[in-house]
Amino acid sequence: MKRYTIMAYISLIIIVLLFGFFIYNVSGKNDLSEEQKSKCISEIQYLESEFKNMFNQLNNIKSESYTITTSKIKKEESSSSESSQSSGGEESGTMSAKSEGSEDKSNSSENSSSQDSENNKQYKLEETGILTQNTEIDWKQIKNQVEKIYTSLYPTTLDLYQTKINQEDIINFNKEYDNLTKAVKDENKDETLAELSKLYDYLPKFIESCSEKEKDAIIIKTKNNIFKAYSVLDKEEWDNITANVNNAIQDFTKLVTDINNQEEGNQYNINKTYVMINELQNAVALKDKQVFLIKYKNLVEEIQNL
Repeated sequence: MKRYTIMAYISLIIIVLLFGFFIYNVSGKNDLSEEQKSKCISEIQYLESEFKNMFNQLNNIKSESYTITTSKIKKEESSSSESSQSSGGEESGTMSAKSEGSEDKSNSSENSSSQDSENNKQYKLEETGILTQNTEIDWKQIKNQVEKIYTSLYPTTLDLYQTKINQEDIINFNKEYDNLTKAVKDENKDETLAELSKLYDYLPKFIESCSEKEKDAIIIKTKNNIFKAYSVLDKEEWDNITANVNNAIQDFTKLVTDINNQEEGNQYNINKTYVMINELQNAVALKDKQVFLIKYKNLVEEIQNL
């Protein structure tokens, strides 16, 4: 009997030690310093901002209400009085002067040509909007942007490995980014939108692992559903768009009813954003892409103020 008691104590000690070791490993991995958390959040927010810009660029959506355009001004022709000065005795003097000064003029012609070209431009502010925007995609800008993000993707990956994020999610995120690069290289709008949506789908998981604020998670989940709806707009998958906007409303409702955020004094902006999400659903019911884009543009800009 005594022997069984000793074995039971030994077994209990082993179980306690193993459990303690497990808790130590998990807590040690998740116990990030405030500096590490802040760094991870900043890196995720940078990726989020870049993805949002690419989403918008695929439909030439800009926050600016005006664009600067340039046009050339035609030079006025010389007056008849000036051209008549080459007659009579003045002709020989003019020809002589031209001969003597021809070398100086040829040296300065190159410098003056560029200056004349610049001076002959007229600049004009033109109001722009969704209904009057240019539909041609600037793929060169998007390609440069995608390539630039790679330089920040490597340190971000290392920092994410220090969190409790599933490592497989980090690996798959990087693979999806390669797929995005290929879609951009091929200038395939539908594939680019699809890959951006897949990538953005990882960001709520990442932010939840780094931020203790529920507000941060709710906002990025709301954006995720809005971008999912936006990504299939060209295909006019209205049922899918409706479902995603409804999900955005459900996620954001948690923020509307959160008393803590009311105490922070930003309840007005939260309520305004909630109304705008519901207005987006009204645009879906209309099944009009331009109306959807107008409300989408205003909504995305408003969420940035939260």
